Amino acid sequence: MIYVFFVLVVLAQLLTNSHLPQFSPVFGALLFSGARLKKRDAVWYPVVILAIADWLQTTQVFHMRWKLGHSITLLAFAAMAWIGGLLREKLTVPRFLWSGASGSAAYFLISNFGVWLAWGVYPHTKEGLIACYVAALPYLRSSSLSAFAFAAVLFWGYEWLGRRQNDQQLESASASIR
Repeated sequence: MIYVFFVLVVLAQLLTNSHLPQFSPVFGALLFSGARLKKRDAVWYPVVILAIADWLQTTQVFHMRWKLGHSITLLAFAAMAWIGGLLREKLTVPRFLWSGASGSAAYFLISNFGVWLAWGVYPHTKEGLIACYVAALPYLRSSSLSAFAFAAVLFWGYEWLGRRQNDQQLESASASIR
């Protein structure tokens, strides 16, 4: 079910094409998927789905060419999913906060390095790299807020549904005993 849900989150992102830059359910879904998908699928699955969606959006919707910078963004997505995997064994508030902050920071550092390297907007100097990161600081705030907000909803909803299902199974089992 989590596999289908991740695809739905990505489709929703594509269809709504959010007007808030970097405020996306994908960031929270990456952390959640990293923690709740089967361990062998926790990184590659969301990255492949996002690669397909990004390619479709870039080439079919925006009619642009696929560039190296897109591949580097996929590496940033992989980092977020991997960091989400650190919540697999134990989910606590401090670990959740650490993962959300670390995932957002990893995405920020990797994706903006890709912008600096591949898009030709900034000179390939130390000053150009710093300018790229400084210009992207507003996006760090948006991506961090969305990672925390959407991941919190996903983790809470998953736990709530799991408890509800367990309660129903217990009720059903006790009713059959009577």
